[in-house]
Amino acid sequence: MTPSRWLRTPAIIVAVAACGRADAARQYDDYALLRGRLVAAETTAAGARGRYALQRVRLRSSTGLEVSGRLLRPLSATRVPAILLNDGRELNSRAIEYLPEDFGDVVVLSLDYPDAIPYTVGVKDLVMNGGEIRKAARLIPASFSLAGEWLSAREDVDAARVGLVATSFAVPFATIAAAMDARFRDVGLIYGAGDFATVMAANLDLRPRWLRRPAAWLATRAFREFEPERHVALIAPRPILMINGIDDPQMPRGAVESLYKAARDPKTLIWLRTGHLLPTDSVLIRALVDTALARLPILASPAPAPPSR
Repeated sequence: MTPSRWLRTPAIIVAVAACGRADAARQYDDYALLRGRLVAAETTAAGARGRYALQRVRLRSSTGLEVSGRLLRPLSATRVPAILLNDGRELNSRAIEYLPEDFGDVVVLSLDYPDAIPYTVGVKDLVMNGGEIRKAARLIPASFSLAGEWLSAREDVDAARVGLVATSFAVPFATIAAAMDARFRDVGLIYGAGDFATVMAANLDLRPRWLRRPAAWLATRAFREFEPERHVALIAPRPILMINGIDDPQMPRGAVESLYKAARDPKTLIWLRTGHLLPTDSVLIRALVDTALARLPILASPAPAPPSR
């Protein structure tokens, strides 16, 4: 390569990155249109859990988007931090059940996913029903953002201390929501990774093995808009915490590091000596959520007010 071509290379890289950011910005406009603005919020008492009141929640936006979920709030505290916590499709808003018995003076909300999102997603689902799944998936970041609007407006919540914690399936959508909505002051990504094709290939059992990578590429290419590497840099300067299992064969280390590399400071990656996260492993899920909550800056001290959007 000639010296002049070497000099042009950084400019090309910058131009490509700028195009990617421009595409992401247009995508956020689309999500904002799906989200609209919050027009109604209904809460219904659903019992108690220790010193927390449990409520069923239903939110509705000006676009007709409706979101349901569950909320735990301290019975006596006011102006406290709030966390939007979401896990896998299997759990929906039951992710809130995996919180420790006492997680401090924090309001926690978990949402249900759109009904059109299948509980298990394979190559056949993504290829045959990709359009329907993609349409429903676009509602998830919009729903997360709508929930952030509602949490920030609650009288018992400190609007400057609202965070977003996502596990596994929820990670790509949480990354998009946090990139588009500055109300989320801290972001925790648990068992998340980038490079969808690599992650899917690691979870396939096709024979012969060489079919796994092309099959994964074919199945995920229509979902590139959700790849968290495209969005995670835009969360800065708000802090990102990533927690992953070092012995997890289904979440390749290279894919995890790809997402971490794409993020900007301040960022932290914690590796735990754990294997693959199963939705039925309540002990591990609770330990991971507890670890994330213990390390989020907004839960340690008051943060400056977020910029208006």
